[in-house]
Amino acid sequence: MKKFLLVILDGAADEGRSAFAAAKKPYLNMLAFNSACGLWSGPHAPHYNSRSMSSVATLEILGYSYHDEPGRGYLEALGLDLKPGKSLCLRGNFACVDKNMKFIDRRAGRDEHGLDTFVRDINKKIKHINGVKIKVHRLVGHRVVVVLTGRGLDKHVTDSDYGNKSQKIKPLEHGAKKTAEILNIFEKQVHSLLSGHKINKKRKVPANYMILRGAGLAQPVRSFNSKYNVKACSISGVNIIRGISRYLGISIINMPLNQLENDLHLRARKAIEALDRYNFVILHINGADTYAHDKNFAAKVKFLEKVDAEVFSQITKIRSINIAVISDHVTNSKIGEHVFGNVPFLIYRPEEDIEEECRFDEKSCKGSFIADNPMKKILYA
Repeated sequence: MKKFLLVILDGAADEGRSAFAAAKKPYLNMLAFNSACGLWSGPHAPHYNSRSMSSVATLEILGYSYHDEPGRGYLEALGLDLKPGKSLCLRGNFACVDKNMKFIDRRAGRDEHGLDTFVRDINKKIKHINGVKIKVHRLVGHRVVVVLTGRGLDKHVTDSDYGNKSQKIKPLEHGAKKTAEILNIFEKQVHSLLSGHKINKKRKVPANYMILRGAGLAQPVRSFNSKYNVKACSISGVNIIRGISRYLGISIINMPLNQLENDLHLRARKAIEALDRYNFVILHINGADTYAHDKNFAAKVKFLEKVDAEVFSQITKIRSINIAVISDHVTNSKIGEHVFGNVPFLIYRPEEDIEEECRFDEKSCKGSFIADNPMKKILYA
């Protein structure tokens, strides 16, 4: 059985200035020289909030449709190893808004001071709304999962963070009116609680609001191993990839949750070692996306150089396996947001003798192919 290593570089593709092109990455470029290089057309998710793009993008890389995405919140709950059952789950962000409810910082300055206390106090003071039980679970950084348990809940509601101002959550279907009403009450109560909280008086950027997005419920899906007749595992420092893995029945190699992965060398070694037990290994690397959201292009470039030195220096020593490298979506470093668009994509196969004058970046990978379904290209092309 052939073995595959899929490396997903979260948010590493860019728009305008290319961090891939600016980065010194001799090992990845060497791999590109011996690979089929092209583009993936990116996630196809009409009307989807681009700020929650990672879940649907990763599912599409793995050969699923956006219809298979149960909602970002549900996947985040699975990532925490919660057992949500029939509960409605939402992804939440602690954020900072002004008196007119305009966003000052959607991540509350990435300052974690007091966030555990905020979660504890919210759970203590806001236990039920209209007969529905509510509980908040802390994730990494400014993120949380909000779980609603009760009758008549529906995931077809809008997010609260479109545009530059907090938005009232609206039902997208008639049956979701109750859910939207509960979520709007919850957001108001959380805002009231946090705005007057003593901890916020000590924070440089107050965490006085909670963004809610990606409402999700359980739904059936075919397992990844069954779909492709493989034995797969994943390694990632972010919760959403763990959630997607549990959703698809992909084994998880436990590593610390860390958005900036300061142990890249170890993660690469774990991925290579996993090939002894699995024939499809997914290595997800997130740091470039974080720096792009912070509008720090120089740090994004430096991180990609670190990935090359610590990850691809090891991977390029293995010439007996199939290797695919792809970015899940564009994260524009200038505006700090996800953007729909093409991303670079390479496939190395040991049995193919390829010498292609290609560097791994958006411009250099144009022309060879544009893939709609990366998994078909990886496994069958």
